[in-house]
Amino acid sequence: MTIKHWRDIAWQIPLSSPPEVVQIGTSVHGYDPVERYTMLGIWCLHLYRYEAIVTVDGVDFPIAPGHAGVIPPNTPMAYRYQGRSPHLYVHFRCAEFASKPAEIPAMQDLGDHFGRIYELMSEVVTRQDAYAQARLWDVLWQLSELRNPDGFAGDNLHPVVRKTVQYIEKHLSETIKVASLAEKAGVSTSHLSRLFQDAFQTSVITSMRERRVRRAVHLLQKSTIPIKTIAVMVGIPDLQHFNRTLHKSLGMSPTEARARLSDVPPEPDAD
Repeated sequence: MTIKHWRDIAWQIPLSSPPEVVQIGTSVHGYDPVERYTMLGIWCLHLYRYEAIVTVDGVDFPIAPGHAGVIPPNTPMAYRYQGRSPHLYVHFRCAEFASKPAEIPAMQDLGDHFGRIYELMSEVVTRQDAYAQARLWDVLWQLSELRNPDGFAGDNLHPVVRKTVQYIEKHLSETIKVASLAEKAGVSTSHLSRLFQDAFQTSVITSMRERRVRRAVHLLQKSTIPIKTIAVMVGIPDLQHFNRTLHKSLGMSPTEARARLSDVPPEPDAD
């Protein structure tokens, strides 16, 4: 049997409803160089601030500051520490079934996202109420999205590409020039283009267009926001250009997409 690389291992976690928080806390390990234990009936989320190795189901996962690890219920684990090892943990239960479970890596490097996610969970470390459940639910979905955020690659991205993707995500409703992205990333336009081609097998422009289309489709499916407003929200304020873009990508106009993909009442195509 071929053992997968640890980066390729992810768990299917049912997140159609909020998970039940059993306990949240911070802990320090490493007083014993090796610890072996199993959590019975509950999932474990760890936000690590130390270096170690954890063996789960025969696979060694490297731990480093800024990593997030998730371990399923009833799974034996063995930690090999290098000294004092602090982390934040969440023990939780999920529904037994979901039609579309979230896929969350067993271990991932959160990079620049670690501090924000650690702070989000730290704020509810004394709570086990509905607010804490909602916060954990949100964080787990974020971990799923960080692995593959709507077509963008996960934690193996070149730092320049990751920084650029993050900027695009935050400013998608604005006019974004490739030259400006390259300047913000501190590289040449041609170098940024090569990095995007290596990461996504497509250009920066195409990546942005695909992201805009995905966001537009989501809003058409899930909201009653007027089409002309959606066009502005996804950074294509020219309605004719917006119509052409969606038709080229989907084979249908925004109005047709809304009519076919959701229950939102149709409205006339924008001229």
